[in-house]
Amino acid sequence: MKKLLLSSLLTILTLTTLLGQQKNADSIAIKIDAIFKKYDAKDRPGCAVGIIKNNQLVFKKGYGMANLEYDIPNTSTSVFDIASVSKQFAGYAIAKLLTEKKIALDDDVRQYLPEVPNFGKKITIRHLVHHTSGLRDWPQTLHAAGWRWDEAFSFEDIMRMVKNQQDLDFEPGFKYSYSNTGYNLLAAIVAKVSGQSFREWTEMNIFKPLAMSSSHFSDDHTEVIKNMAYSYYSSDKGFKKSLNSLTAYGSSSLFTTVEDLSKWAIHFTQSITEKNPVFMQMLEEGTLNNSSKVKYGYGLAYGFDEGFRTISHNGGWASYQTVLMHYPDQQLSFIILGNSGDFDLGGATREVARALLTYRTKPANNTTSTALVNKDTPNVKVSEDMLKKYTGSYQLGPGWAVTITLENGQLQTQANGESKFPMDSKSDSTFWINAYGASMTFQKDSKGEINSLRYKHIQLAPRITPWQPDFKLLEQYVGTYYSPELKTEYIISNSKGQLLISSFRLGESNLGIDPTTENQFSASIGAIKFYKDNQNKIAGFKLSGGRIQNIKFEKRM
Repeated sequence: MKKLLLSSLLTILTLTTLLGQQKNADSIAIKIDAIFKKYDAKDRPGCAVGIIKNNQLVFKKGYGMANLEYDIPNTSTSVFDIASVSKQFAGYAIAKLLTEKKIALDDDVRQYLPEVPNFGKKITIRHLVHHTSGLRDWPQTLHAAGWRWDEAFSFEDIMRMVKNQQDLDFEPGFKYSYSNTGYNLLAAIVAKVSGQSFREWTEMNIFKPLAMSSSHFSDDHTEVIKNMAYSYYSSDKGFKKSLNSLTAYGSSSLFTTVEDLSKWAIHFTQSITEKNPVFMQMLEEGTLNNSSKVKYGYGLAYGFDEGFRTISHNGGWASYQTVLMHYPDQQLSFIILGNSGDFDLGGATREVARALLTYRTKPANNTTSTALVNKDTPNVKVSEDMLKKYTGSYQLGPGWAVTITLENGQLQTQANGESKFPMDSKSDSTFWINAYGASMTFQKDSKGEINSLRYKHIQLAPRITPWQPDFKLLEQYVGTYYSPELKTEYIISNSKGQLLISSFRLGESNLGIDPTTENQFSASIGAIKFYKDNQNKIAGFKLSGGRIQNIKFEKRM
């Protein structure tokens, strides 16, 4: 009788547990469906989502279409290019070789890749892992050299670019600057040390052991990929195909699915729990020359979200937008793989996290707090006299400024080299710029004068007196400029007081005046700073911006 009662109790407990799990799964599905409902249509691309809890894939689903030409929907088995989320696999490969003592963190990269130039400063594997090498990032560098965004970027192109680099952007270890190039070199080191191609090494050491049968690093952009989710961008004529001919394995170019990537996520979490030495190596932070810490290493970013420890990476390329987010202390991970240029990855990541975790909420002092302002906050009326006080130029960073103008009763913001965008007044000092997805708040000094603005609640931009050249002197900048490093030529011309910059591959565009620095202009390829010879004549310019610094172009005529 006791055995029968015990058996009945165990059955009831098992059923209760299963029913509780099912109820929880149903609740998760309802929440996730609500988040991605706007992408779930037969006439648009969307995404695939996976949620892993306690080492189980508890939710998997696709939204929108994987192929608009043939009406194929996204599913958890659709294959996406996961862009920079790929970096952790190169990080794992390096960590494994380190624990096997086949390489050392402070080895000179030229020990394995002698084609890397000798810059007079040692670049180590450690520098590559933590993005502190000073090597130029390949997307912006190759674009400046004439590559268009819709054509092939190959691993061989990247290696040639490195071979021809003439100067480092900064001394190795001096600062953190995200460099895709560094992770391509890590892949090349793996190949050199192992005697296998990077694709072969990852296949044998990661994908086959984890039964990730739909995953591979692309080393041939013409290869046919089964169950491919193609990527699209939106236009005024509907969605158009994004062209993806990238083979930058190591930094990106991993094709995989939600179901495959969940196997890696589970293995990752289990390995951290078990303190697997390879994965412990992957969690090591970087250190700069001044002893400051770098919260990035081995293809992973380390941080906190409302007090929850996070290990994550996101990616974006050719309208693919992806993220793999871990909350290790909660045994929770989620995957979002998008194939649409208008996909709001940041918003989706935040919404999924809030649906799965219990967040502490922070009360605001008032309804116009900049922390609460967004596009849905009601607009308010601000007097034209007040709006006039905000007009002028503000410096956000080196070579980066915004100019605020008042047109037809509304403020407009224009960053150097960009278009003008309207600013919606959310209070008498805070404005929302829909094009940026962010706010600007103007600030007064002790005398009540507007002397700065704060962008995205964080970045302080002081008011500046803009540099304005005498248009009679614009002719001094006209000429042909050549970069020995990029083997590329640009022509600068003067068209009725407007400087134009053109190249054979990229065509012609305006050269905008940068108000922050004398002799500095902005272009689609970056910031251009002209320099003079000892006779005070323009001798060339240096191209900088984002993740490249001071690529030299010499004036030829």
